[in-house]
Amino acid sequence: MKIIHTADIHLDSPLCGVADPNGRRHELLSALNELSAYADNCGVRAVIVAGDLFDENNASEQTVRSVADIVSRSKADWFVLRGNHGGSAPYALLKGLCPQIKFFGEDWTYYELGNVTVCGRELGVNDEENWLRLRLDGARYNIVVLHGDVDDPSYGAIDKNVLASCGAKYVALGHRHAFCEYRFGKVRASYCGALESRGFDECAQTGFVEIDTDADKIKFVNQALRTVVTKRIDVTGVQSDLALERTISDAVADASKRNYLNAVFCGELSDGLHLSMVASRVLEGKFFALRIKDETSAKTDIRAVSEEVSLRGEFVKLAMQLSDEQLKKDVLKMGLAVLSGEAPQ
Repeated sequence: MKIIHTADIHLDSPLCGVADPNGRRHELLSALNELSAYADNCGVRAVIVAGDLFDENNASEQTVRSVADIVSRSKADWFVLRGNHGGSAPYALLKGLCPQIKFFGEDWTYYELGNVTVCGRELGVNDEENWLRLRLDGARYNIVVLHGDVDDPSYGAIDKNVLASCGAKYVALGHRHAFCEYRFGKVRASYCGALESRGFDECAQTGFVEIDTDADKIKFVNQALRTVVTKRIDVTGVQSDLALERTISDAVADASKRNYLNAVFCGELSDGLHLSMVASRVLEGKFFALRIKDETSAKTDIRAVSEEVSLRGEFVKLAMQLSDEQLKKDVLKMGLAVLSGEAPQ
């Protein structure tokens, strides 16, 4: 039996900082529709959503109705955990529109599909007793569905010892937005990651996990309408703004305009270059979303500048008195940028 494990879709997220947030929100919905089409085309029996299908109560009625339409047309059974970003309102509406969806409650909830048992519950704080109530038949292929952080119990503790000995074959996790695998004893587990990147903090490959219960195998299936592309641009040795413009253009020449561009500048920045202005002029409006990060160090003879009879010289003298080396470096970098007419990063 094939089963899809997805999570952290966050439909109707605010999506600040992208060129077309409304369009991107629709693309997140399209990604879910593509997942459903993949399931139908590949003979997938069930789809497990391990939390955060919606983004709090931001989900509009139209979005919930669209999800109901996707599920109603799907050949697979759908199992949905609310997670910690799931306000109750959109799920209540979805349950009314699509009663065939199997939801998990505050207590362990069990569903059977042939020789497979899918069970899960919404995590809470101080719920150690709930873990003792987990009961699984070791003769079946048992999948446990949870939404939380395996290393941080602040939202809800995940009892690794119970999972290692409960008879589970696979633990479908949600909460972390990058695919990663775990072992609880001999029990396999994974975070499936986000279905689509929503911002620059989601740089990992996006997609979902496909479980083959007959072969006892899992695989990550990459799915991405847009991705976050990081370009590290070394400006060492660049001596003019025009040369800087060419350096930036060459560095991003192979980056698709449809993606998120994370432009990270590094190396030694020659004194007098207008990095922020030139980078903005070259890159603004060219990509779906843009982040410019300045990690350069100033190529400036600080001691020589400190001896100048100028405002810049007086500033450097004061900054050099700072005892914290990193703070001193940051203050000098920002201050010299401002004094040269460059907007600080």
